[in-house]
Amino acid sequence: MKPELSTKQRAVWLLPILSIAIVATLMFLSGCGASRTNFAAEKGNHTPDEGPVNAEIEIKIENYVFVPAEATIAPGTRVTWVNKDDAPHTATSTDDRFSSDGLDTDDKYSFVFRDKGDFSYYCALHPHMKGVIKVQ
Repeated sequence: MKPELSTKQRAVWLLPILSIAIVATLMFLSGCGASRTNFAAEKGNHTPDEGPVNAEIEIKIENYVFVPAEATIAPGTRVTWVNKDDAPHTATSTDDRFSSDGLDTDDKYSFVFRDKGDFSYYCALHPHMKGVIKVQ
């Protein structure tokens, strides 16, 4: 017959197991703590890695606005949105050209603009947040 474990003895055995389970779950949910950088494929024959990236700009998401709200860039420019708010946000084009997942604080999303034109976008979680990328 096995001896009965005391509550304290059970806790000593359970604590490491629960700690590992919690850490594994958090790592899975947060993507191992790495910031997300998604490269959505543009419509047409372009792929995210096709062609050179000529320049890079960053658009911050702060106080429920995109900063800057309007950016003029050259074709082949990588635009990276960085969420600096405590609330999650997205960068979602109005023409389905690109869309980020929900970005938590300090998460990033990037897209390379290869075609000329004006590309409006907004936050799908807060539709009053709007911006435009002008590719010339």
